[in-house]
Amino acid sequence: MAIIAKGERLVTTTHPKRATRTRITATAILAGAVAAGGFGSAAPANAADTFLALAYQQSYGFGGKLVYRDAHGIGQSGVMDTARINALNDCQRNGGQTGGGQCEVRVVARNECAAVAASNGAGGWKIATATSYNQQLAEQIALANNGGGLVVVSACPS
Repeated sequence: MAIIAKGERLVTTTHPKRATRTRITATAILAGAVAAGGFGSAAPANAADTFLALAYQQSYGFGGKLVYRDAHGIGQSGVMDTARINALNDCQRNGGQTGGGQCEVRVVARNECAAVAASNGAGGWKIATATSYNQQLAEQIALANNGGGLVVVSACPS
């Protein structure tokens, strides 16, 4: 049995309906593999009409002393502004500073997972974000967008 990629077409002269059956079968197999976790055990985005906001504050020092530690926050709501506020409040509860703009909302996703990747190199802090239908993929994309580093916060709506 062949799996047909989007845009490809199977042509046969003896069974004109075979191409349709093959596409339906391939789609069913692919859907079953995804549902059964055949492509990994990443958490999917489940909640409909939910905004997910991720806030992050990177570490930095002053005079050779660590002043702020990494802090992050996660917020969800059916209203985007409420999700952003929830993420900032959570970041503060996790040791971040607010009011001075230290904790910042880095990404907002609607009905998707999100991730923030960060690194501190010779050129200073780099931060990249991504959204995707599953958490593991969002993390991989954020790392690729950042050119490496670490995933500092990621989540899916629940």
